[in-house]
Amino acid sequence: MSKIITLVAALLAVVTLASPAAANGPGWSDGDSRYGYVQVSADRKHIKVCDSYADKTSVYVEYATTYLLKHTVKDERGGDFECGEDSVFFGTITVFKICFRHNHVSRECNNSVWIKR
Repeated sequence: MSKIITLVAALLAVVTLASPAAANGPGWSDGDSRYGYVQVSADRKHIKVCDSYADKTSVYVEYATTYLLKHTVKDERGGDFECGEDSVFFGTITVFKICFRHNHVSRECNNSVWIKR
């Protein structure tokens, strides 16, 4: 039993010590001043997409994680103060791209942003 407690304590110490180092730096972002933007936190665990205007253009982000899972987050209420957000529990965000859908028909996406660190 004491080995398990020691192992858990060591694991918590590693996670606690690693967190501040990963939090240094601004993170990543991409966007278009006409429609909206996306932000990824420096620790690559959180992503936020914001639609800048209440217009006929919806804004969303597609992203993938280290476990090769693909996700989509949309700002459902374009132009207000709330943005669409998501968090990654396992792994980290490795790539993302912001996309725009005009009049619910045509789709346009920026180039993918690959996170290297």
